[in-house]
Amino acid sequence: MKRSQNKELKAPRQTPRVSRSVRTMRRSSYSKLFGHLLLASAAIVSSAAGAAEAPEQQDGAAETKSSIRHVVIEAATAETPRSDTASIAELSDGRLMVVYHKYERGKHSGHDQGMCRIWSKVSKDGGRTWRQPRMLVDVAEGDMNVQAPALLRVKSGRLLLICLRAHKSGGSSTMCVFSSNDEGKSFSPLDPVWKRSKGQLLQGGASSLVELKSGRLLLPFHGGSGNQWKQRNSAWCFLSDDQGKTWRRSTAVDLPKRGAMEASVAQLADGTLLMSLRTQLGGPYLSRSTDGGKTWSKAVFSGLAGGESCTCLRRIPGTKDVVLFWNNSKFNKKHHHFGERTPLTAAVSADNGRSWRIIGNIADDPKAEYTNLDCFFTSKGDAVLTYMYAKPAWNRKQIHLKAALIPRTWFNKPERSNKPDAGAAQTIVTARPVTAAAYSDSRATTDAQKGAGWRCYFFGSSSSMAWPNALPMRLYQIALPR
Repeated sequence: MKRSQNKELKAPRQTPRVSRSVRTMRRSSYSKLFGHLLLASAAIVSSAAGAAEAPEQQDGAAETKSSIRHVVIEAATAETPRSDTASIAELSDGRLMVVYHKYERGKHSGHDQGMCRIWSKVSKDGGRTWRQPRMLVDVAEGDMNVQAPALLRVKSGRLLLICLRAHKSGGSSTMCVFSSNDEGKSFSPLDPVWKRSKGQLLQGGASSLVELKSGRLLLPFHGGSGNQWKQRNSAWCFLSDDQGKTWRRSTAVDLPKRGAMEASVAQLADGTLLMSLRTQLGGPYLSRSTDGGKTWSKAVFSGLAGGESCTCLRRIPGTKDVVLFWNNSKFNKKHHHFGERTPLTAAVSADNGRSWRIIGNIADDPKAEYTNLDCFFTSKGDAVLTYMYAKPAWNRKQIHLKAALIPRTWFNKPERSNKPDAGAAQTIVTARPVTAAAYSDSRATTDAQKGAGWRCYFFGSSSSMAWPNALPMRLYQIALPR
């Protein structure tokens, strides 16, 4: 019996072919498991970096109901090397009217201090094509330029147009206001919001004019006491309760380094105002007002990583959600603008800006620059996001004004990615300050085995999985499927 048992135990050794098969199956199982882990890791990285964009659509390309189409509003030429900082309003017959500044060939051509004027075009097909170019506002004699227009249809039906006259040397400005009662065919000047400021006051790439539920007009701006390129900036709003006849200034929002810049404001469902700000502090900062823009809270970090670039904040029509467009780039203290201006990304908040979910990239060419943003929602609920496009990035000899036509359905998806398995993870960031002490504590308490299912904890920026080398950073928790 013992011999028989020994033979049975030794039998597998006499059949090596079966043993190899078993080992192969085991290797295959391990390979599959390892592959799933790699896919999960890729999903985490893809999600935290911002889900990838839908492919850029060219004229005649196939589209789906949720795809984004990119169009050119004004192409750069040798004579007009730069057009950007646009604003759109819908006319009574459904056409869209865009206003923007267009730079001309000459000294400082294409740079902020170059010569530019205010132009307009009209679209009859929802923004796919733009025609009927027309100069609206000419530069005043002796001025540097006239720049950064914004267009708004108020409840009364009038169109209001604002634009900034930048006076010589960039150390003073006048904010002009125009009114149209004939659907933009002609504009009549109103009294300026301010005239020949001491120090440069401006809106920069985030030009806008907002009408609140109460009918109050709100004009965000920033500035300081020196030259546009050297001054330290604070952000304010000018308010008007008589349709632009008179204006008064709100309290200021202050931040370190170059300061608080290019404010963008949206009114939330509860009437609160939320302001996003361009900064040199690692990404957009947020401030709030509960009294219609008269006073503003201390700004806090949004949790969304990025360099020094423009943001655009809008409430999605028919919902309580707000969307923030910004450059979800890696914060780089050694970069002249603290990071690249790509990709152009969207994040949505369902809790009035306290936390943000990255839903996808609008455009993400690593060699391009996307900035000076404005978003207009049409009466159909679709978005037209205008932006400055430069490739290679930071060149000022060829800058196109483009628009991303974003269907309403694109905002409905909780997550977007070109990675098929990326839906297994989410990137949610919370708007609050992060200190060096919090960074140290969070990194020390990393735990991958808490709670039911698999959970991955990591500490980093919303655009990189690497250990951070600069604050602000965030502690993330990603739940993976069991």
